[in-house]
Amino acid sequence: MRFMHLWPLFLLLLIPAVIIMYLLKQKAVAHSVPSLFLWNEMYRNKESDTPWEKLKKNKLLIIQIITILVLVFCLMSPYTSTENEASSNVVLLIDNSGSMSTELSNNRSRLDYAKNAARELVKTLDDNTAVTVIACSNRTTSLLSGSLDKAAVLSAIESIKPTMLSGNCEGGLALCNGLAAGNDSMKVTVFTDSPTSLGSLTGTIYNFSSPAENLSLDYVSSAQKKGKLTVIACVTNHGIKDVTGDINLYGDNELLDVSSYTLSAGESTIVYFDETGFEGTVIKAELNTEDALLYDNTAYCISSTKKNGRVLLLTSRNIYLKKAIELNANITLHETNDPETFSGEAAEGYDLCIIDGQDMLPELLPQECNLIFIQCDPGRFFELSEDIENIYLTLEDSPYTAGISNYSFGVTSVTPADQPIWAKSFISAGNKTAGFAGDCEGRKIGYIGFDLHSTDLPLDYRFPILIWNLISDLGNSDLLTTSGIYCGDTLRINSSTDDRMPTIIYPDGKKEALNSLPLIFKDTDTPGAYLLDKGDNKIEAFAVNFDTSESRIFSASAVANSAGDNAVVIDAQTASAKSYRPLIIILLLLIMAFEWFVYIKD
Repeated sequence: MRFMHLWPLFLLLLIPAVIIMYLLKQKAVAHSVPSLFLWNEMYRNKESDTPWEKLKKNKLLIIQIITILVLVFCLMSPYTSTENEASSNVVLLIDNSGSMSTELSNNRSRLDYAKNAARELVKTLDDNTAVTVIACSNRTTSLLSGSLDKAAVLSAIESIKPTMLSGNCEGGLALCNGLAAGNDSMKVTVFTDSPTSLGSLTGTIYNFSSPAENLSLDYVSSAQKKGKLTVIACVTNHGIKDVTGDINLYGDNELLDVSSYTLSAGESTIVYFDETGFEGTVIKAELNTEDALLYDNTAYCISSTKKNGRVLLLTSRNIYLKKAIELNANITLHETNDPETFSGEAAEGYDLCIIDGQDMLPELLPQECNLIFIQCDPGRFFELSEDIENIYLTLEDSPYTAGISNYSFGVTSVTPADQPIWAKSFISAGNKTAGFAGDCEGRKIGYIGFDLHSTDLPLDYRFPILIWNLISDLGNSDLLTTSGIYCGDTLRINSSTDDRMPTIIYPDGKKEALNSLPLIFKDTDTPGAYLLDKGDNKIEAFAVNFDTSESRIFSASAVANSAGDNAVVIDAQTASAKSYRPLIIILLLLIMAFEWFVYIKD
């Protein structure tokens, strides 16, 4: 048994004070009496004018001393620890992802209970224990490192705020693996509601994945159909009870429609809103039933009538390239083999023009749209190097080769280039580049330095992925690369065709100008509809939604089974240290009741 506090031992000084009170005599008072029967007693108290008397046996005195002892024992907070053996280095990983905001009881969330459990654990640690506090979601934030100051540790725990981000403690555990190198005594304590494996680490996992009645609005999507807007929404019941409720549909904050649903436990359903007469921008669906997690009761989407991107291909004959472009359903492809026709048609407003193997006179090059050159003269945009015969090229790490990089392939001939400062290379040719793309002179320029017929790359599955990524980026005339992301995700914004930087308008109306390249927007922690203002009344919108993967409820056994051999799993309802204070308080109340009974009886 251990004690959280030792200062209550000073209260033991009350015991001598109580004894002194019983030794003190009250001052004698003269009274008239009808008899001398009490003279013998008065003789025994003949020294009553002195302040002291011999201490007598007194039930109340004994009970009051016992009361003081029990009170001191209670204030010292005795406990027996269920933690692993003591360690000189403890790391606390506290999950503050969206699911930890699930309400358990008394309007307190899982995170509230987790922080309380962490605080109680810290109070039981030895004073020479160094404590590190880390908050985990899809971001890992180290709030305090190796501190011996318990007050600072408790303050760091209190500073952890709930988020709407997805994730778990994996990032924090990866950090702990680095901290554990050369530190065998380090113990990790994880407070989470998701299955977590400590791997080779030693420690404890507090499981807060208790059952909860929760519904989630997984997504909302819209499409134009014969001039009318059709909206679908998906609802899932994560609880153990059947639920009936309504979904409210809003368009630019005006109520458009209401639809009902009935869901059994664990069931999902699609709710349709047909032929809604709405011509605005922001669609919001909202569940009107309160449950354990409020974040997943609302979902947003952007209503758009945007047409497909238009791509013009100038080529003599390239079936590989044509088929790869046509895989992108958001692209409308037009093809020609006449440079003069190409130049004339390009002026009609294509988003992207691809010149495959045909040198163009500078005056015939399109003046506004984005361009991809495939083994041909790029004019003023960049300089080419001398041809290289029979060489292996490599797909480099880049946004265009995500998931397909580090692949080498041979070509019979390539015309490389020195990488322009404005470009990102995605195909290397030794110390030069044979494929790159970037922003130049207010538009996007791409280059592939070899004939696609002179290599076996088009026969590999990586080729259509590479072309898809290139066309999706260079064939997109909008600034936004997508109209929907999850909380915490990063949004890449295409460069503007002029020198003006766009401005982000948050759901609450706050504005922030993007002032550096590349255009990356990271402040997406709050769900809602965001606007991107390009000036000249050109505004695009995108939706940020809560990731409903955080709405799932894991069983206690799932958490225990994933913990690993070196982990102890504790249910959230069980404290890390078994405190005896409640039992002692009950005992104290019984003693006081007994004292009152003895006083009345005597």
